[in-house]
Amino acid sequence: SVSYLVLLIANFFFFLNFSQLLLLPKFVVHLGLGPSDIGIVMGVFSIAVLISLPFAGMVSEKIGKKKVFILGTLLMSSATPVYMYVHSMGLPILLLRVIQGVGFSCAFGVTAALVFEIVQASSGRYFLGVLTVSNISTHAIGPAFGEYMIRTAGFDLYFVSAALFGVIACLSGFFLPRMTIRTARSPVHLSTALTHMTATVVLGMVFGSAAIFLPPYLMTAGIPDSSFFFVSFVCGSLMVWAFLYRILERIGERVSWIVSVVFLLVLPAGISGVASIPMLVLLSGLFGLGYGYLYPTLNALFISDVYPGRKGLANSLFVWSFNLGMLLASFGFGRMSDALGYQQSFLLTAIIGLILILFTTRLIKT
Repeated sequence: SVSYLVLLIANFFFFLNFSQLLLLPKFVVHLGLGPSDIGIVMGVFSIAVLISLPFAGMVSEKIGKKKVFILGTLLMSSATPVYMYVHSMGLPILLLRVIQGVGFSCAFGVTAALVFEIVQASSGRYFLGVLTVSNISTHAIGPAFGEYMIRTAGFDLYFVSAALFGVIACLSGFFLPRMTIRTARSPVHLSTALTHMTATVVLGMVFGSAAIFLPPYLMTAGIPDSSFFFVSFVCGSLMVWAFLYRILERIGERVSWIVSVVFLLVLPAGISGVASIPMLVLLSGLFGLGYGYLYPTLNALFISDVYPGRKGLANSLFVWSFNLGMLLASFGFGRMSDALGYQQSFLLTAIIGLILILFTTRLIKT
């Protein structure tokens, strides 16, 4: 439908703004700082997301998801060019991360719920998968374009270009449909969501470790251009919903889940073998295959099974759990890398990620 297309476009440009900032660790290194500082800068963003997401979910059910999305894109885009004036570790860069964390909570915290309100419930998971792949595609486009901007024009224009993508997202948000605000409320019991939340936290930890710390690790391995990882990751995720979705349906959700977890963990488990671009491309593609299936599947299970009568709150809780995992990765992986090195830290991440297989019997019914 037209409404879904508008949501797809608005969310795509919002994530272009966000995904370019995945290269922020390189900016931190440019400032002369180390892995622990990277973890703090990226972790503060996750803390802001964790604090603000429940409020964003509740507010979206009172004033409407459209207004909350527009506010989020505005906060994200307006803070981005201010990084040009940051020259050291301190309050300014941390404050910018807080503002953008709140913006992320507002915009991304409502998009999946909008999908389930715009399309038929029976098609919700598929269209959510398409939206997820669209988001993931920006993880290739944004960093690749960002690498080009940094290399040819420097960090200042890199931040300006990222901000412009956010402005487009903000303007597109005004064309989103105005959804009916429902007054009926189903009860909220946190215990209902604990299993889903735990699985999502673990997924966030594995993804966060790779997305945040693989680019600086590749620099130490003699591969300065991290765009190979992001492009391969996106291609793997695209394959899930463009070519493999029907096959995964036929083999059953439980088998698809286990296979996807294995694919996800091949990259962190085999990080010592990433000594060449072809190997990086292969492992990153498998990582994308696993993540491309697991993320939207968990998201859809949250919305359909946890609080079906409060989709905005359910989606916010999913994003909250994922970003808790990202936060643990930001601080924990940074500390581990200082103490043990990148390779040992990635291996420990893969071992922790095996916990995801245990959730097949609790979450997947077929």
